[in-house]
Amino acid sequence: MECGRPKSSEDAISVAKQALWEKFEISFSTVENGTACGELILNAKHLNFYGVPFGGILFNLADNTAGMAFLSAGGNGVTVSGNVNYLRGARPGTEKLICHATVKKTGRRLFFIDAEVSDEVGNVLSEYTFIFTNIESP
Repeated sequence: MECGRPKSSEDAISVAKQALWEKFEISFSTVENGTACGELILNAKHLNFYGVPFGGILFNLADNTAGMAFLSAGGNGVTVSGNVNYLRGARPGTEKLICHATVKKTGRRLFFIDAEVSDEVGNVLSEYTFIFTNIESP
């Protein structure tokens, strides 16, 4: 497997969308101007023995959606830190998780991003703050 860095933000977004669909079945309805909206249709592999999504599934969706917002704001790098507040559990029978992420501040190296994950009826399940860093000049 060859690892090459995409040559532009648009290339990075295209590559990331494909990889995140193949690896995690996350799709994106919006990725532009420092914002992103990611969605995950839940199935049995995402659920714990209570019949609700594992917390790590929510965090994975949020981290990857924040990463897409980062790329769309011209970033080129990786997550430095991520903090989560789980506000409520998903209801048994929840079918879809939706994450909205927005770049709040950009610096020369660091990007600060807020995100939240909701269920399909709009109940906010968790809130996140992420810091991403550029690994090279954009």
